[in-house]
Amino acid sequence: MGELSDHDVRERLRAHQGSGPISRLFETGEIVDGAELQTALSLRMDALEDDGKHAEAESLGDVLTYVCDVMDRPPVPNWVNR
Repeated sequence: MGELSDHDVRERLRAHQGSGPISRLFETGEIVDGAELQTALSLRMDALEDDGKHAEAESLGDVLTYVCDVMDRPPVPNWVNR
C-alpha cells in the first residue's frame, strides 16, 4: 500500500481505541512517544494475528509504518476533519 492519509490512519485505528497512545493518535493525531506507540501497535497486531485477523493486523502494520515515518509530533490541527 502507498502512503496513508490522515483519514486512512484514523479509519484503521477506529476499532482499536481504548486509552494510551493509540487513542491519542486516533483522537488528535498526536504522537508523544513514537516508540511507545510502536510498541502498542505491535502488541495489538500480535493479538489480532493470534485471533486469526490477519488482514486487520496487516492494516495496523501500515499504521505502524506511518508512525515510524512521522515519529513524535504535537496534536494536528483539524485532525478529525482530515
